[in-house]
Amino acid sequence: MSDELKPVTLDMILEKIAAYQPNADINKIVRAYEFAANAHRGQERVSGEPYIVHPMHVAYILTTLHLDDETICAAFLHDVVEDTDTTIDDIRREFGDDVAFLVQVVTKPKSHAPGQADRAKQENNFRQLLDSMRRDIRAVLIKLADRLHNMRSLGSMQPVKQMKIAGETDFFYAPFANRLGLNNLRRELENLSFRFRCPERYERLRHALEIDRAEQADRLDRLTARIRRLLSEEGIEVRTEVRYRLPYSIDRSMRGTGRDVAHVEHRYVVRVIYDRARLTPLLESAPDKTICLRIYGILTDAFSEKA
Repeated sequence: MSDELKPVTLDMILEKIAAYQPNADINKIVRAYEFAANAHRGQERVSGEPYIVHPMHVAYILTTLHLDDETICAAFLHDVVEDTDTTIDDIRREFGDDVAFLVQVVTKPKSHAPGQADRAKQENNFRQLLDSMRRDIRAVLIKLADRLHNMRSLGSMQPVKQMKIAGETDFFYAPFANRLGLNNLRRELENLSFRFRCPERYERLRHALEIDRAEQADRLDRLTARIRRLLSEEGIEVRTEVRYRLPYSIDRSMRGTGRDVAHVEHRYVVRVIYDRARLTPLLESAPDKTICLRIYGILTDAFSEKA
């Protein structure tokens, strides 16, 4: 996605939190950021960026899921025990038991088994995450956000590392997100994994979808304009979005149906989003189900199934 690696600032994170949790402990969040920034001072990611960029992105991803202030604090701090001299006791003294628990769960346990250290370490990490779900789902959400940003920035890694991380993502993290109902996160993890596991096929499909999007643009503009007009005439003001499926999803359909990309059905969807504040007085207090059925009825009356 074009904005997946856009710069993230502390002010952006605080603004997002304030929008959905007005009573959040902003001072504590700022202290957690400053603590992490000091702990990671001088460290860099493989891309050459200051390391603190990564926990900031993880925290920002979690604000899109409307996580609480303690989870955001843990997001800033999630790598300090693993990558610096900071201990869990340090975190507990500064930020309390709740934040310390979350950081401890997402910290990979150390493994000393020669020859199998990496695999044992990852297996222990998976086991620790699964076990944590019984006590606090927030730790899993931090780990999924951590993996999402790592996948978004995977291009700076060596190809061997890319394949390993992409394989783990496809095998464990994307299905995990799916089980939790985090569909947007799951789709992005699947697609990013596909991008690095099958780069040539991914690029061919991405290019084909770009061509299809350009060819369909005028027709879709007319379609969405008509949808908005039909609903406006009935007192329902909406906005529309055309969302194309990602290459991974198209690839699955192609393999399942034996069709080429031009003949895969439902390559895109049109989303119709209404604003309750702009509804007519007869509908503004109606349940969402009633409004959606009304929109569905208007559109199915206007468009035949073949259209």
